[in-house]
Order: sequence, then structure tokens, then C-alpha cells
Amino acid sequence: MVEEFLRQRSSKFNGMKEVYCCIHQHGLITKAELLKRTNMKQTTVVRHLDALIQYGLIRIEHYEESSGGRPPALYAIDPKAAFIIGIDLSRVETAITIVDMSFAPVANYTFQMTEDHTPAYTISVLKKEIAALLKDNEMEKKDILGIGLGTVGPLDRQKGIMYPEAFVAPGWNEVPIVHEIKQAFQTDVFLENGANTAALYESINNPEFNKTILYCISGWGLRCGVLTNGTIMQSRKGDASSFGEMIIDTKSNRTLSSYISYNSILEEAEKKINAGEKTIHFYPEKYHKKNEKMDHLLHALMKGDPLIENVVLQSAYYFGVGIANMVNVLHPEVVVLNSDLIRIYPAFYEKVVKTAETFIFQLNKQHLHFHVAQPTANAVSIGACVLAFQSHFK
Repeated sequence: MVEEFLRQRSSKFNGMKEVYCCIHQHGLITKAELLKRTNMKQTTVVRHLDALIQYGLIRIEHYEESSGGRPPALYAIDPKAAFIIGIDLSRVETAITIVDMSFAPVANYTFQMTEDHTPAYTISVLKKEIAALLKDNEMEKKDILGIGLGTVGPLDRQKGIMYPEAFVAPGWNEVPIVHEIKQAFQTDVFLENGANTAALYESINNPEFNKTILYCISGWGLRCGVLTNGTIMQSRKGDASSFGEMIIDTKSNRTLSSYISYNSILEEAEKKINAGEKTIHFYPEKYHKKNEKMDHLLHALMKGDPLIENVVLQSAYYFGVGIANMVNVLHPEVVVLNSDLIRIYPAFYEKVVKTAETFIFQLNKQHLHFHVAQPTANAVSIGACVLAFQSHFK
């Protein structure tokens, strides 16, 4: 029924979509409130409500108490009318999340990205695990509204092709991932930078963050997403990593990423050790793979190794400088930081924020809030579900 509804293109169905989105956004709502919010005629709203009920998209949840006469009905979306699949495909791990129409997760699956995860193998795993999740939850392909994919850029949204860099496995240079996924599940697939879909997640998870959001994911690289009045600020190249190319030191032409990426942190720590500085818990010579070496460094950080703490706090300083530059240009109301370093070592976050506040122009006039990303939330994959929803309904 939902698929049939979405195929319609007339002005009548556009009005129905507007009414549906109003109910979706505001939750339980009366017909009188819908009249105020949509500025439609009463007969039009009633006709749209009746049709949306027939399509199975909304229902009468219950009736308000009334002192006399017929009590007003409270309308709500039917969360099980359809389901949406979101994918977070990154260099470290890939997560699949299925949500209902209220964006509540109903199924999840995550797998690590290794040297074996070439594009072909990764896509085969995605197809297999999505099919398994659908089967386990007694869903069919026709129950899926669409698939959102938040990933690493550069990318071409129109062609559905990824051109990412720095994956551990070979072959990640021109990947027609949208075609592969669409062919397997016969539904619309929407491609976007993961940092942008994470910003979408913040906008629906925290309704008070409804204007401008800057969302930064730092790790092996830096990805930044910007949401302005609920709309993604899209770069032409589809590369959320471009923020990391900001020049921080004009004498050496060093970029922000060259100061804060995991590679740079590892290099700086090993440089200090080779120069004779003492470490208590960090012995990089025992590891050859970068992922294993970084895990070892994070473990040393958790144990309070002074050398590693110094390196990480130095990185945090430059991150704060970079954040200040972004804030001075974009003027966001909320800055969300997402990094394993923050969860492992809270002093990293404190240093980033303190440094940023030092360099933000007219901080007292910015009305700015810093916010740590929720550690348990699949922000990128759920945000990708929001992207798929909005692509159909807005």
C-alpha cells in the first residue's frame, strides 16, 4: 500500500504527503491542529486523513476527553506501515540498521572492515546480511520503503558511485554501490556522506537542534556534515573529508587532518619514542597492522600512559583550532563531536572545546552548544534511514 501511495504524483497526493509529514513530525495530533499547521480547508484535511487511513499510513490512536459532544480523534502514524534500511559503510566497520516509520530500530547488524573487505566482498556481505535481517523479522522486499547509505566520500550522488580513499582492502576507487544494492532489493537507494546522515540523526533525535548542526566524526580521517534548517549542505564532490584539508600551519602547509588523524597520532607517538622519551604501556614495535597498533595505543591511553596522553592532547588542541575556524564560517548552533578518543579519554573532548572557545570570534554572541555523540546510537545508519524517508516525503 505504501509503495502504491508513493508512486502517485498528482497535487492531491502531494497534499496527502504534507498531512502525513505533519502527523509524523508532531506525533499525536487532532484534526483542528492539522488545520492550523497546514492551512488547508477542513474538507481537504478530512479527505486526506481518510485516504491515509485507507493506505495504512496513519490510524486513530485514541480520542481526547470531551465535556460534551463527540470527542476529537487523535491521529498518529502507523509505525509498522513500512520499514527503512540504513547502512553506515566506513573504513573501520559497517553497520546495517532497519527502522520502522517512526525511526525506531527493529534490527541491527555490524561487521568489521578488514584487509579482505574489498568492494565486491563487502557488497556481498551487505546483501546476505540484509536478506537475513528481513527473514528473521518476517519482512519482505515490498515492506521496505527505501535504503539510505551513509558512507565515505568523495562520491557521486546522481550516479550512485563511491570514490573513497584509505580503505584497508584494495579496490575502493570507483564503486557503483547504489546499482548493486538496488538490483538486489528492488527499491530506491539514496547515497550520502555519513557525516551528513549523522547530522540528520541528531536533528530528529534532538528536536531542539532544529537549525544549524555541525557534526564531526574523527578517527583515521575527519568527516564533517552540516545541516542547515533541516537541509544537508552538500558539497559538489560529495566529500565530507574536505574540512580536514583546512590549512592549520601556513609555514609547513600542514592540514587539520595531518594533526588529528589516527595516522598522525601514531606517527607522533613513535617519533617521541624514537627520540628517547619514555613510555609505560605503548610498544608499537610489537604490531605491524595499523588497526592493531592503534588499538594498542588506545589501550595505553586508557591505562594513563603520560606520553600518549600528551600526544592526544596536542592533537585535541589542533582539532579545537579547526573547529573554531569552521564555527567562524558556518555559525552553527550545535557542534556534535563523535570519536573513540572522546569516549576513552574525556580530557580530549574538554581540550577540543576549550581551545575552540578560545579562537571562536565573538563567542558570547554565537549561542553555541557543544555536544558529544551518543556512544550507543547508530547515528550514521539511522540518519541514512531519515534520508531515505525524506527523499520520498519531502
